[in-house]
Amino acid sequence: MKTNWLAMAACVPLVAAAAEPLRVAVLDFEDQTGVKADERMGGAIQTAALATKGTFALGQELIKSDGVKVIDRRDFLAQIERIRPTDDGKPVPATPSFLRAAQALNADVVVRGSIQALSTAKEIVNLGGLKTERTRLTMRVGLEALDVRDGAVLALGSGSAEENVRQTEALQTVLSEDDVVKLMEKAVRAAWPGFLSAMTARAEREAAREVVKVSIKTDADPAMVEIDGLLVGTTPIEAMEIYKGDHILTVGKPGHRDITKRVLFDRDVRVEVPMMRTEMSAEEWKAVLEKARLGVVVGEPAITVLPLD
Repeated sequence: MKTNWLAMAACVPLVAAAAEPLRVAVLDFEDQTGVKADERMGGAIQTAALATKGTFALGQELIKSDGVKVIDRRDFLAQIERIRPTDDGKPVPATPSFLRAAQALNADVVVRGSIQALSTAKEIVNLGGLKTERTRLTMRVGLEALDVRDGAVLALGSGSAEENVRQTEALQTVLSEDDVVKLMEKAVRAAWPGFLSAMTARAEREAAREVVKVSIKTDADPAMVEIDGLLVGTTPIEAMEIYKGDHILTVGKPGHRDITKRVLFDRDVRVEVPMMRTEMSAEEWKAVLEKARLGVVVGEPAITVLPLD
């Protein structure tokens, strides 16, 4: 049997080019609107409720895109709730970080959207007593792709869509919620191609950066942990991935002093943070004063950084 080596060789690059799909977790859409639209043109519709439907519109575009795998939102939201910051079992009034939740589900990137504007513009024409009103409803949305290791913005995109309606004394048009939802879907579709391209390219570059795993605990768990100013959760934190290099670590707890240190993370490590209460007993003050008498510097306690087992 004669072998077609040319055909076989042509297939090799195609196989080699196959790559793992980009795993994407989707956060809630946000309502960032300012001025509301005219009631006849969508202003009577609650933009906060409309934003919840934006998550679905964003998911539609993700699912249709090649090279993308969407993580089940039920799993993602459940993970966020699981790592919600607490203190003595009570929720802390702080926004839970999506970073650990996304990492737990092996996400490569987190995407979120927002309704940036829902507004109307009017043009009134009066010709010989015949009055005609042209009204334009505009919807603008914004999209963000966020890094799952440091929350940095990887890509931004925006898109808009509009609906033009002619109003007269004899004809009055009132848009329904369905009309406005369709307008939002058009705006998301308008933003999508450029956004997807930028997100994919940047995510691929970031994937080449070195990461390390960091575990953090204190002697007063649970305590809130920020890395480079971003809340990542409460201690104990186990094997969280961050980019290799210098980072600002801040650990805080009500009734205790905040501990802030710049740390070089160049390998997998375990960090132990001693906490100092703001109101100390006489015995605790005695120990502090004794250290001062012996010439030991009394200030922010030193943290311990050990190799991660």
